[in-house]
Amino acid sequence: FRCDGRTYCSQMTSCAEATYFLRNCPNTKMDGNHDGVPCERQWCN
Repeated sequence: FRCDGRTYCSQMTSCAEATYFLRNCPNTKMDGNHDGVPCERQWCN
C-alpha cells in the first residue's frame, strides 16, 4: 500500500488497506471512535 491521498473508508478495498492508511497516512477519516480500528462498519468488523 502507499499513501495516495485517499482518506475515507469508501475508498478502501480491505481492512488491511484501511489499517495501513490509518497508521501511516495523514488526515485519514476512518476511525470515528479513535480506538485504532478503522472502518469498523465496512471493512474491519
